[in-house]
Amino acid sequence: TPDCRFQAFDLFRQAMEAFEKAETMRPPGNDDALLRWNTCARIIARNKLVPRDEEERIEFPLE
Repeated sequence: TPDCRFQAFDLFRQAMEAFEKAETMRPPGNDDALLRWNTCARIIARNKLVPRDEEERIEFPLE
């Protein structure tokens, strides 16, 4: 669907927020939350995902 890129961005951001919370509770030496946050950031960057407001508006011609 046309909105799937926006939905993907939103879900990755939600995951990143959860990983930020998890990082504050992590046991010493456990970097899993940080590594997963970085993975989300790389996927967003690699796929050029953006929030809905930043996506270029496309005007469709009227028939």
